[in-house]
Amino acid sequence: MMIKLFAHPSQSVLKVQIAMEEMDLAYTFVNDRTLVEGTADYEQFYKASPTGQVPAIFDPDTGAALFESSAIMMYFAEKTGRFLPPPSQPGRRAEVIKWLMFEAASLTPAMLEIYHYTLQAENDHPYAAERARTNARRALLALQGALGIPGRDYLAGEYSIADMIVYPWLPILEEFTDIPPSDYPRLEAWAARVGARDAVKRAEGK
Repeated sequence: MMIKLFAHPSQSVLKVQIAMEEMDLAYTFVNDRTLVEGTADYEQFYKASPTGQVPAIFDPDTGAALFESSAIMMYFAEKTGRFLPPPSQPGRRAEVIKWLMFEAASLTPAMLEIYHYTLQAENDHPYAAERARTNARRALLALQGALGIPGRDYLAGEYSIADMIVYPWLPILEEFTDIPPSDYPRLEAWAARVGARDAVKRAEGK
């Protein structure tokens, strides 16, 4: 049986789709906005995601019901043994997890605040919008710095779920924030490398 991905198109969902494509995991896309109360899909979705947020997954192989992109991607990496170093390599493993946590705690909140205060709010919120842009620039600068380590093509050294979780924000960076990717040339080049991968192209095309 295939994994159920409860979702609707969004950058957060794309993160998980990239991971599933990279790891060759068979899945079916279930639109959470069309779920009917009382059905099995409805029950599975709210078991996985008590807040009703997407993405969420249900894996019939293990009974795992999860939400939050970073938790889902770690689960898939553990299940397949791919794109996350094992516990026997704690330093390399921590480097990947560090960037997963960074994306969830720093990059995504800044991007979502920009979205709400500049693209969705009915009234201008200049202080909040500028604060969010400042935080976004700080996050982007950290990513740029990580990619400045000699010989490092990916955030944690080798291509990993850290790259998969950060990448979806780059194609929409300028549209969302008015920050041109060319301000961060190493990050721009990294995004081109990740975007050229076949699995990423498949995920973006779905």
